[in-house]
Amino acid sequence: MKLIRGYYAYLAIAGGLLLQLVLQDNWMLQIVAYALISSGALSLQQVSRWFLRASIAADVCIGFEVVCGPAVLPSGLLRMVLEYASLVPLLLTGCMLLMAYMAQMREAGRSTLPEWAIFVVWSAGFILTLLMAPGWLNDIALPLIVTVVNTLMVLGYIALLADTFRAQKEYIRTEGEKP
Repeated sequence: MKLIRGYYAYLAIAGGLLLQLVLQDNWMLQIVAYALISSGALSLQQVSRWFLRASIAADVCIGFEVVCGPAVLPSGLLRMVLEYASLVPLLLTGCMLLMAYMAQMREAGRSTLPEWAIFVVWSAGFILTLLMAPGWLNDIALPLIVTVVNTLMVLGYIALLADTFRAQKEYIRTEGEKP
């Protein structure tokens, strides 16, 4: 039963990441995506405490999505500031999922180099987005940075999704070997 629950928990996380990647402009489905990630990570908290932390960060993302929704806050400076602030718990959610995957791989004796590479790509996309928010970039650098950010964000989501399946495979292998 534990093996099946873990299998579906990883699928919930992967489904949430896929929804986030594909439907970024639909705020209601973003809430569903965060809920999937939160529930999947909460179901895996016995594997690593990082999953519990990722679940909490995803719950904070749900709060930001609700507050920044079109029915709550009209367009304006406050909404823009809150939308940029909502990138921080999203960044943390991905980082904590990667830390959970690293702990799981370390425990199984596997290399954690892929997780570190994804960690760098994931973090760079969000950090560059936060750095370009105040408008400090000149007109020449802005299009280049926007292209780099968009590329890093998509690569980060795809890599995190692929690593989720890698962690799922390792979870099934280690749980299947237990008596």
